[in-house]
Amino acid sequence: MGTRPCERRAVRLAAGALFAVQTTFIAAAGVTAAPARGPVPAPVSAAASGVPMRLAAPASRPRRVRPVWLGHSQAARRAQRAGLGLYSSGGCTDRWIRQCTSLEAIRTRTLRGAIRLKRRSGCPVTLTGGTEIGHVVGRYSHGNGYKLDVAPNACVDRHITRTQPFRGVRSDGALLYGSPESLYARTPSHWDILFR
Repeated sequence: MGTRPCERRAVRLAAGALFAVQTTFIAAAGVTAAPARGPVPAPVSAAASGVPMRLAAPASRPRRVRPVWLGHSQAARRAQRAGLGLYSSGGCTDRWIRQCTSLEAIRTRTLRGAIRLKRRSGCPVTLTGGTEIGHVVGRYSHGNGYKLDVAPNACVDRHITRTQPFRGVRSDGALLYGSPESLYARTPSHWDILFR
């Protein structure tokens, strides 16, 4: 009438696995379990029980995440601190007006690319186009925060053409220089620069 030792051992293992899983869930929820009455079955490893166990991740400090896109005021302050100029033919910063120059929703990486151009070249760098409407649309576009227009001058022209390899001619006739990370297109009125 009694059960065999193998069956009793299997029952004890299953009970231990159930207790271990319950304890894990209770601990993960931050609830303290009431002390058990009677003998407590020995804990069973997940490998022995065949039941996968999830362990709570250790608590860590939340990492400070840098913003990927910036508002116009924040981007303009960073640009000014780095010595970049900002020019608008309409004297405005509204993203939805073609004559304005807006940095609203510019990518942090794009602005860093313009600041890097200023520092490495030692040239005066003036931004004349940002995320405002009126530019060609697409994934790597002005509107998506990937491109900036820079006013040409002898210093900027010389730096780009001497430090960036020539990449050919764009469909609109602009000469292309650069690398996969940054591509400089010389249009008749400005440098159209893509920062990936």
